[in-house]
Amino acid sequence: MPSQSKAELLEIARHRLYPSLRDPNYLVLRRRRLILTEWISRLPTDGLTVLDLGGRYQPYRPLLVGRVRRYVAFDLLQTVITDVVGRGEHLPFRGNSFDLVIATGVFEYFPKPHDVAEQVFNALKPGGVLLMSVGAVSGRYVDEEHWRYMRSGLGSVLAPFAEVEIVPEVYTLGGFCRIVNFGLDLMTKTALLRNVYRATVCPMINVAGLMMEGAKLTTNDQLAGNYAAWARKA
Repeated sequence: MPSQSKAELLEIARHRLYPSLRDPNYLVLRRRRLILTEWISRLPTDGLTVLDLGGRYQPYRPLLVGRVRRYVAFDLLQTVITDVVGRGEHLPFRGNSFDLVIATGVFEYFPKPHDVAEQVFNALKPGGVLLMSVGAVSGRYVDEEHWRYMRSGLGSVLAPFAEVEIVPEVYTLGGFCRIVNFGLDLMTKTALLRNVYRATVCPMINVAGLMMEGAKLTTNDQLAGNYAAWARKA
């Protein structure tokens, strides 16, 4: 498969940061942006050293504009915007190197996520923060994925950290809408059917989910599509 150009990678990143209503993952991606924006507002306003773990696209880098002194994109695969290639279980950085680590949609792929969390913990400076997002009630996208996370399981992975905040990116009603969209998208086997579905049914389901989430009809997270987490090193 040919390498993707910088423009192609940045376009993928833009769609993740500002998803279309035609995207089956719209509900979780939209909410994730809002959660991360609020958490980033708690960080220092400049001089941050940042590690993007799984940084082949870097969709959330624009949220840090004006705050960063050094940004390192680390990934298993080399792209034109990746700085360091390697495995999360063996981060090639000195301890106490980063103020912030971003890890969205990547902890699902690690066979031993607790080991990676220890690596991240060691790479962070005292007071440093890990911002992450993981799949919960979510379909499998590729065979390389290992895990889906419950709240307590994610808390176990983040046990080394002094302060941990875990929030659902969508609650049960939004999660139900998201999984329905995922299933329908999966079942549309031709490009024509998929285009019709994404132009008609998908936006309607997303709008319904958005309205139910906005009305706070439930705070039950048993069908939470994803969890976002803030974890601070003492």
